[in-house]
Amino acid sequence: MIHNPVFFHVDLDAFFASVEQLDNPAYRGKPVIVGGLGKRGVVSTASYEARKSGVHSAMPIGRARALCPHGIFLKTRMQRYYEKSKEIMEIFKNFSPDIQQLSVDEAFLDMSGTEKIFGNTEAAARLLKTTVFEQTGLRVSVGAASNKYIAKIASGQSKPDGLLVVPPGREAAFMQSLRLSDVWGIGGKTRARLAEAGLTTIAEILKQQESVLQLIIGNAAGTFLYQAVRGDMAHVFNEDRKSHSISTERTFETDLHERDEISDVLFQLSAELMCRILDEHIQSRTVHIKIRYADFTTISAQQSGALINDSADLYERARQLFFSRFDAALSVRLIGIGVDVSSDNSQLELFASEKAAKKRKLEEAVLNIAKKNKDVKIVQARLLPPQE
Repeated sequence: MIHNPVFFHVDLDAFFASVEQLDNPAYRGKPVIVGGLGKRGVVSTASYEARKSGVHSAMPIGRARALCPHGIFLKTRMQRYYEKSKEIMEIFKNFSPDIQQLSVDEAFLDMSGTEKIFGNTEAAARLLKTTVFEQTGLRVSVGAASNKYIAKIASGQSKPDGLLVVPPGREAAFMQSLRLSDVWGIGGKTRARLAEAGLTTIAEILKQQESVLQLIIGNAAGTFLYQAVRGDMAHVFNEDRKSHSISTERTFETDLHERDEISDVLFQLSAELMCRILDEHIQSRTVHIKIRYADFTTISAQQSGALINDSADLYERARQLFFSRFDAALSVRLIGIGVDVSSDNSQLELFASEKAAKKRKLEEAVLNIAKKNKDVKIVQARLLPPQE
């Protein structure tokens, strides 16, 4: 029997800040900003209370302090966030065998053919939301649609703690109901170029030929936008998912271009990914990075070397690889890092030096302490981003 495709995009609402509010009831209902607290740090997550003041992810921390002087500013506790994320991902496995985890706080679930188990799409989504909250105390937003791209936009439209189902055949109508700023992947600079050409609404863009949009915003971005406003996006997020790699990525509300801000994001992503590497007992020598610029040009690169043993190794190698490919003339829309998983961990272990093994054991000890003591904040000094 052929089933209509159904995908959920599940987004853990203001995840890092929500975990802090869960662990410390005194923070609930107050503006919480989590991120790098040094002069060069950036915001990882802002609670919805803080967002009312204009604070958003990837914003320089100094700007966030100016906008929200009474906010509660907290350093990231990546081990704790990973622990809660893992709990939720385990819940997802009870709903679907096909999960595509994009990062610590979002994932796609292929729910195709599950109607006899969970009921219709809306019933399944409500059950998932209820289950996550009852078992973890955290809220999630769910978007459901026939393709992943529409599902992701739907979850964004339903935040916070929402649910939005786009029925099959209604993808184009759904997209046409949105503001241009709601179209995932189209940033402020791209919208500005469209506005210069007199295009400020999706209705106006729908009247344009693909070639016209390509002339205005570039070939890749023009094709993307032409397809997006029509809901014809089944190919997006279906990039080759390597069976022997793990990765995480971050898309930004405001494009990045400063090296310090990018370095801080790479630091945060490295800490997030290293939690998973240690928890799953993964061995790897290969780091890969992904850069997507505002014009939709996407650069991928990888580099192999010594065994990755701790966050410092991963961060430094990802940073060097990133900036060896980075075009400083362009603004960055998305950053991703990942590692290839060795098919022969035992062979890698034979060549691991005693010093490298000690580094890994130290990192594992930090992770274990953080797991057992959720209120303890531990970070190795050498892992902190440089301060002015």
